[in-house]
Amino acid sequence: MRKFLITGGSAFALVAGLLVATPATSSAATLRVPKTAFPACAQINGIYCVESVVITTAQGKTVPLMWVPNGNAVPAAPANAGISFAPIAQVNKNNVVTNANWWTNQYQRDVLTSGTAVFMDVSTLINGPKFPDEGAIYDSTAKTFDITKTSDFFSNVIGCWDASTKTTSQKAWADCYKGAMVVIKDGKVQFEFDYATAAQAASTVATYTASKFVDLKDMTNMQQMPAIGAKYDATAKTFDKVLPLVTPIWVTNNALINGWDVAGTVSTQPTVVATTASSTDTATATVAPSTSSTDTATATTGVVAAPLAPDATTAVSPPAEAGRALAGRWTIPNWNTLNLGNLGYDGLFVDAKAANEFTNTLFIDVVPTLTDSANKVNLASQPGSKGYAVNLDSDIVIKVTVRTGDMKTGVTVAVGVDTTITTVDQGDYTQLTVEGTAVTVPLAAKPATDCTGESGIAKANVRQFQTLIIPQNDQTGFGIDGVTGNLYVGTNGVCSLSTPVWDQANKAFTWDASAPHFAADGTTVNQGFYKAVIPFKDAALLWGLTNPADAATALKVSVSTEAGGSSAAISVVSAKNNNIIIDISGFTFSKPRLKITIQKGYKPSKKKISTLAAPKLTQVCALGATTKKVTGTKPVCPKGYKKVGVAH
Repeated sequence: MRKFLITGGSAFALVAGLLVATPATSSAATLRVPKTAFPACAQINGIYCVESVVITTAQGKTVPLMWVPNGNAVPAAPANAGISFAPIAQVNKNNVVTNANWWTNQYQRDVLTSGTAVFMDVSTLINGPKFPDEGAIYDSTAKTFDITKTSDFFSNVIGCWDASTKTTSQKAWADCYKGAMVVIKDGKVQFEFDYATAAQAASTVATYTASKFVDLKDMTNMQQMPAIGAKYDATAKTFDKVLPLVTPIWVTNNALINGWDVAGTVSTQPTVVATTASSTDTATATVAPSTSSTDTATATTGVVAAPLAPDATTAVSPPAEAGRALAGRWTIPNWNTLNLGNLGYDGLFVDAKAANEFTNTLFIDVVPTLTDSANKVNLASQPGSKGYAVNLDSDIVIKVTVRTGDMKTGVTVAVGVDTTITTVDQGDYTQLTVEGTAVTVPLAAKPATDCTGESGIAKANVRQFQTLIIPQNDQTGFGIDGVTGNLYVGTNGVCSLSTPVWDQANKAFTWDASAPHFAADGTTVNQGFYKAVIPFKDAALLWGLTNPADAATALKVSVSTEAGGSSAAISVVSAKNNNIIIDISGFTFSKPRLKITIQKGYKPSKKKISTLAAPKLTQVCALGATTKKVTGTKPVCPKGYKKVGVAH
């Protein structure tokens, strides 16, 4: 069986394909993947829609995006999102600072610094019907709370952090926390702190009861903090030793994403006050800042220098220009504050649909957007080349979740780095998630000539993120009887990309990819990569490789060019996570072919797979509308959860 993808020279090089397949022998569920782009589920709730888009920044922070239809403005985030973060200092009975970097919101600071807060150990109430909920009124006579946690609260599965091993595992709440403390003010439970042991909770209650807390917001705004061991003067409200402010990274990351106001943080967009413009400097635009009672420091700081005016004698091209019209974008109000707009685009559009009108193969293409002052959304194109998108950011991880009909994956072909596919059976539909990072792809203007031989020149090199998911349960089906359906191929050669082709007679797996030999400058040689992920079960079925520990020596991997010469710079074969993983990189185009065969005369060795990295599986579990992933060598769903899918 062989399937080919013949592509054109647009920025969406993978989509204009022709897939040919031999019908499967087994009956298959009917799929009817739409030929037009899926709408956002937020707009048209149902099947065959884009459910969510989430990105992870270079700092490792997860940012859920929102769908904004074409013509609509991005809803403004509330000022500071109602959250004001600053640290408090903990001072012991001798007025000595013991902690100066405990960052809390304004509400928590008001409670802790009130002087009337009561710290109560409630560890003995864990797993019982009397454990208080936040907001509960405490009856000091009966020693009871009027609002308590529900009975299923303690069995909720959470990510449990183990400070000793610095790892997180999935555990029931009551198995993770054995100690708890509530903070009571004005007879009401204001908030709760949980601890790994009851002893930790008891010690904290004793320490906090003997301490007092000082709000450091004003001091933090001066970018200072008290030193540990400093003496606090309660009358003058000063410390005898101060240090430069150190703001925790987690505070900054959450502030950028959630719009928090963080004390001591300098705005990324400097405020500019009016200055007197000279007759030779009229191009400089300045505005006066608004002054409120809570922002008097800005008004008294003095004149802030206006930004330099652009030099009229220097022509600078915009980073992007409007291309084809799009239905909307996935974005966030503080997109630029998060430094996501550095490459000239303001959001993402997910073009999910059938690869062409003849197939149910699902094609997902993530492209950058550009929005004008009228909120018209277009493709963010390269200046002067509207058919080619600007580069996606190589430092972000993109996670797209779509809904489809009953889709069983056969093989995944990814144009991206470290792409993973997760499927979850949600009853009415299959929830399919694609996650990975964009990769640079050499695109050809004329594939027939640019993608053959060693003289082809790319029209553009564009960093893209695309995934082709070929099902095994449509009318034609993909694969070889008995395979798991979890085969994966990743590459950046998309001129003529085939799915894996099995040659039963020679026990050989081959697949092709091609791209122009040279980059757009006509000099730089394009380099490519392949990544193949083959489940252990499939390797045993195809090659008789019954001992995965033999993979590195039993499998023969070669990459050849059209002229027949080897061109692979690096070839690594490993066995881990229940898969044989083949990484090949550094070869050159135009049309290399990857071939995997078994060494002649192979016989299983006595090596143990236990000597390799322990294979791990990821099980998707559900309890009502809540889903969780459990990873391990033998993953088991938590109590009350049921298996609904797998991640691969």
